Amino acid sequence: MKFLFLALVMSILSSAFAVEVTDGKFSDESEAGVSVASGNTNAKNYNLKQGNALKLGDNVLKFNARFLNSFSNNIESARYLFGALRYERALNEKFSLYVSQGFESDKFAGYYLRELSDAGGKYNITKEEAIYWLAELGYRYTNEKFNNGSHDYKNSIRVYTEAEKKWNPSVSTKYFVEYVPNLKASKDYQINTELSVSAAITSVFSIKSAYLLRYDHLPAPTSTTKTDAFLTTALVAKF
Repeated sequence: MKFLFLALVMSILSSAFAVEVTDGKFSDESEAGVSVASGNTNAKNYNLKQGNALKLGDNVLKFNARFLNSFSNNIESARYLFGALRYERALNEKFSLYVSQGFESDKFAGYYLRELSDAGGKYNITKEEAIYWLAELGYRYTNEKFNNGSHDYKNSIRVYTEAEKKWNPSVSTKYFVEYVPNLKASKDYQINTELSVSAAITSVFSIKSAYLLRYDHLPAPTSTTKTDAFLTTALVAKF
């Protein structure tokens, strides 16, 4: 309960700094989901997600982070950490360029660090109040450090699309899919996809349920499976 209270306070406090600036706009979206079971079964699951964006004219600076952690009978069974900083430059209403630097960590998937360097373009297919749809195409350089001490360097293409539909002022759905094939090894590719549903509680808070699927066709040497799936429910604070 202390962790749940702390996570909610952090979400509210981080959103409190989402204020208008004279020459731009700062936005914040924070998620916190915690489930705890005790008695015959002792289990804890934590899901934290943070997203921020600062717009200055045609320039946008974005930060995204995610943390997933699970314990069963005080034994850790899952831990995923992601963080990325991204810069976008709009060329017109439809098209923009981006560069991004991020990292992933998932020791249960066989790697303790995966550095991600991206560059490419984004195209707004549809951008309206009730619906938006975008597509991205770019290059990714990956430096993977595996649990067994080995390294791997990859040059890949990144294909990404995302769409969100607002069915009414309270309910919306979002879907994204990302495909990352290795340029040198055809059997080495990754697919990430997520479907989520959000229901507004107030003008600031909403409840979000999401199903995330991560597939790695050529996983790390010590990994036992190619697919990781996460079903989460979280409280979202958005400003």
